[in-house]
Amino acid sequence: MKVLFGISNDNTVKGIVQFYEEKYGEKLEYKNVYYFKQFIQELAKGEYDRAIMLEELEKFPTNNYAQIDDYLFKIIDNVTDTYDSKNLIYIASDRRKLGDEFLSKLFNLGIYTVLTGQDRTKGKVTAAINKPYLKKDVKKYYDNVSSENVYSSTEVSELEIQRIITYYKNQNGNTERYSEIFDRIAAQYTADQLRIIINFLPNDVRTFLQENNEKYKSLLVKIEPVPIQVIKQEVKEEVPQQQPKEVKSEEKPKTEVKQNDNKDENKVEIKIEVKQEYKKPKEILSKENDAKVIEIKKEPDIIKQIVVKQAPVEQNVVTQVLEKEVIKSVYEVPKDYKKAICFVGAPKVGTTFCINAIATTLAKRKVKTAIVDVTRKRDTYTIYTYDNSGKRGIAAESLRYASNGMNEPLIYEKLSIYTAMPGEDRKMYNASVVLDTIKQHNNIILIDADFSTPIDYFKLCEEIYLVQDMNVLNINQITMFLRELKSRGVAMNKIKVIINKHVKCALTAKDLIDGIATYTSYDLKMYDELFNSSNIPYYILPFDVENYKKYIEMVYKYSNKFATFSEDFQENLKKIMNTIYPTEGGVNVQSKTYTTTSKKKGIFGRK
Repeated sequence: MKVLFGISNDNTVKGIVQFYEEKYGEKLEYKNVYYFKQFIQELAKGEYDRAIMLEELEKFPTNNYAQIDDYLFKIIDNVTDTYDSKNLIYIASDRRKLGDEFLSKLFNLGIYTVLTGQDRTKGKVTAAINKPYLKKDVKKYYDNVSSENVYSSTEVSELEIQRIITYYKNQNGNTERYSEIFDRIAAQYTADQLRIIINFLPNDVRTFLQENNEKYKSLLVKIEPVPIQVIKQEVKEEVPQQQPKEVKSEEKPKTEVKQNDNKDENKVEIKIEVKQEYKKPKEILSKENDAKVIEIKKEPDIIKQIVVKQAPVEQNVVTQVLEKEVIKSVYEVPKDYKKAICFVGAPKVGTTFCINAIATTLAKRKVKTAIVDVTRKRDTYTIYTYDNSGKRGIAAESLRYASNGMNEPLIYEKLSIYTAMPGEDRKMYNASVVLDTIKQHNNIILIDADFSTPIDYFKLCEEIYLVQDMNVLNINQITMFLRELKSRGVAMNKIKVIINKHVKCALTAKDLIDGIATYTSYDLKMYDELFNSSNIPYYILPFDVENYKKYIEMVYKYSNKFATFSEDFQENLKKIMNTIYPTEGGVNVQSKTYTTTSKKKGIFGRK
């Protein structure tokens, strides 16, 4: 028998197959898929005797049951266009009961084998595979079949409203996205539901939308008494609000800053570089080139020098005026500059630390930056949400939303966080859609990865930063991982190395790079050069006890004090940042490489 499963957990599928084969003594030929679209496509091209579909195969981009049911019905309707509905086994969510309005619709489509409640077990699934239900078995549950949706169009749950309020409050009064957010909300709810929702929006949001959003205005015009079956509990508007962190200047700028008169915080400050050699306008004679500098003008974009050259003629003096433009040396990053970077290392080497230091510093410099946490532990979820339940709700769903093409991150000014609950299955996300969605809204994407992260993220990113500390025992783990990446087609020219927690000792950065560059088996009998160690760019982040203390306090007190780290740390961090987002003369100008004098066989292969 050939069976198609649409169940997100492979272990569950294997358990069902094993249970069936032991009970019925028949081998199953089977395949498992992870998305509804795959499920439909596979049924259309393959001859399957049975198809098992889990209602919760994918997570949905909304908590609105009416919207979810409409989406699900369209999926199932498409399935029955190409597949015999009598052989479809539908494993319903725990909110379903036989005979409810939604399952009545499935009954009308000819789907009779539906497992609900306590029947969602391996035994019941295998029994259904062996012998699907007949119409007469379940007809009694659907005597009063209705085509109407069971969920009221005038009902909105407390959880949904709390989520919307929290999301708006996380904008910290920045009105730029108020309309965009409301338009996305409007696409998910009926007009009656929206009239309920707007009653709970923060005052500044309502005021802004009333002046700037046409959809919102139309709801106010058409407002009339409607039967409200609204909230099951009282909704309070006092959702914990993220307070904007006070940003302190790290050092006095070396450039002159032109401030906007009205001090609008949403405006970008324009920095103008001024030559330190600038002299007051006065006549200065240069004997070497026989020229006079008559005047120097300072203009918004450039500094112009007017130079008068005197031709060496005996009688008539001919004066020629030349303009020389002194262009700013700062590298102008294109507005459409986009880059996705994976950071990966062994446990405890400080991968998440490096990402946080880079991301928060870039965000302070007004670069739209995203952290995407696709590790198993999800430390980012804990670090950025532990003090606020509202933030946890947003963060927990942010990656799922991105996988469905919707941008709903946890926002801290220019920094966006995309993560999920620790332990959540990462295979359920479409890596390509996730990165495409996030790139539309951010310039720099920093991907926090581990050795179990799906390989698609490493294939799709532009650069891979290996984070390694001074512990040589970690090197074998990272070389095994790199060997796996290389064997699966990931280009090794993406690789760069960060030596974190570096201290000066007999073990040098060069030794560590040599060790990472070559895979060495534990028995020292097999070697595999992963990349040329003499060409690999690497960076150092020095260890400092005072910095370590500050980081402990940051995590404990939920604060961002990377700007207070030592000057040595700041300078080395700047080198990494300039490679990621070049602003000081071009890409890779600060990276280090070195030339080896002899071939080495990895740090474990040296005598």
